[in-house]
Amino acid sequence: MNYTHYVSSPLLGGVRYGKKGFASPMKELNEQTVLLEGCGNKNDSYRQKTKYDDRTDSYYSTYDLGILLHNSDSYLEGRLDSDGDTDCYSFSYRQRNFYTRMGIGTRLTIRLEHIPEGCDYDLVVYDTKGNQIGIAKENGDGSKELILPDWDASERYTIKVENHGGGNVNIEEPYRIRIAEEKYQKQTTADGRQNYSDEMERLHREQYDSLPEEERYAGTKSVEELLEKKASGELLDKQEEAYLKIFANLHDYERAAAYGRIQNTLLPEMQEALGKAGIDILGKAYAIESDIDGRITVTGDFTEEEKRLAVSILEGQFSEELWDCHMQASDYTPAEFHRINAYKELSGFLGKSTGGRYSWDDISVDGNGKISGLPKEMCRLLNSQESNGRYEQLGDDIRMLWDYTRTHGIEALSGYRVRYEVSGVHMQIVN
Repeated sequence: MNYTHYVSSPLLGGVRYGKKGFASPMKELNEQTVLLEGCGNKNDSYRQKTKYDDRTDSYYSTYDLGILLHNSDSYLEGRLDSDGDTDCYSFSYRQRNFYTRMGIGTRLTIRLEHIPEGCDYDLVVYDTKGNQIGIAKENGDGSKELILPDWDASERYTIKVENHGGGNVNIEEPYRIRIAEEKYQKQTTADGRQNYSDEMERLHREQYDSLPEEERYAGTKSVEELLEKKASGELLDKQEEAYLKIFANLHDYERAAAYGRIQNTLLPEMQEALGKAGIDILGKAYAIESDIDGRITVTGDFTEEEKRLAVSILEGQFSEELWDCHMQASDYTPAEFHRINAYKELSGFLGKSTGGRYSWDDISVDGNGKISGLPKEMCRLLNSQESNGRYEQLGDDIRMLWDYTRTHGIEALSGYRVRYEVSGVHMQIVN
């Protein structure tokens, strides 16, 4: 039986190009890889794709931490940027199904180390369904680690690093993530199957029972009721947050957190900025819309001059936050989420890099995946295997969008808008 391991680069050989060249991850299968969480990453959500730099190959990028498996000295370095920051990383483990067919079991350990002194960070793992399947435990040496359960057959996981219990973070000092694999010959039994739901319930109950008394939730609210409380803007206490970390689905938790952020952070900051600009917001009802390029319109109980001023303030200070909160609170599938954000990022890139002279309408992709229609040098970079990670990502997104729009058209993406309605102290998303 042949087994093919897929990697995320188009290169097929370990060739380096230029002084600060691009290298295929094929060479990383046998050599140390040190991934650095890229600057300006938006990886607060499991649906956002983290970009990495490689300490050796400065143009190297990937969306997946699976590359760390191939050398025991490989690791990722990341930083929490604020007390409320979370970092999400994608990790695929497609090898597991192959191992299972061969009767091979695996013990896969995910380790969080180099936690900055005086800080307490958590590492939590979620499976493809968004269910929490592991919370790293103290090792006694300052690090934390967990072992993926063998009853979960997912091929893709989300690794989430966050601040524990609202303590302080160190924005200067990085943490590290290592992933190690140990293979063993399985001992088969008459019925070796394990029930996913039963095992999940058992794991979560063990995690709850192992919490310190001061973090153990003793209330009567269900997971759904606690999520509704969070989404309404009410602040959860330490016990309630610890309970949701164990029992809540990641997708449901992120949506509730986004709605809560809209009420607790985004709306108050927007109202303060509008008020300072002299706009009377008391008792006013108004709507905010933003298109794919970040252009904002305001309608409602404002004068024309107030609307013009509000647009200027919102576009200058809150455009990205309005977009991010809306997308995180949405119920899109990962594929839908990726398409919308890919089109937005591509439109922004073309607008800035070409001064608005080129857009999606100028792009063509032939049957071999070759991109044309844009400036010659840009097309060369988008089609080149020697390009940097930024152009590699854009090229992949163009081909993905091209395949999608051939069947479904571009209108749903080009005409996409996010909309909020504000009334008094309440702000809601309108889908």
